[in-house]
Amino acid sequence: MSVRLDDLDRKILAELQEDAGQSLDEIARKVGSSKTPVWNRVRKLREAGVIKRQTVLLDADALGL
Repeated sequence: MSVRLDDLDRKILAELQEDAGQSLDEIARKVGSSKTPVWNRVRKLREAGVIKRQTVLLDADALGL
C-alpha cells in the first residue's frame, strides 16, 4: 500500500529521522507549521505504517565500549 506524501510530510519525516526526540514545537518551527498540524500528520503517518517505531542511537564511547 502506497501512501501519498506532500512536502510538509517529507519535511516532518526528515526532522524525525534526524532526531525523533525533538519536541513537536521544534519540528513545527523547523518545517514552517504549527504544533497541532504537525501532531496530526505524525499520528496519521503512524497509523498508515509509514512510521513504524522510534529508536535511540547510543554513543559507544560515552558508554565506555
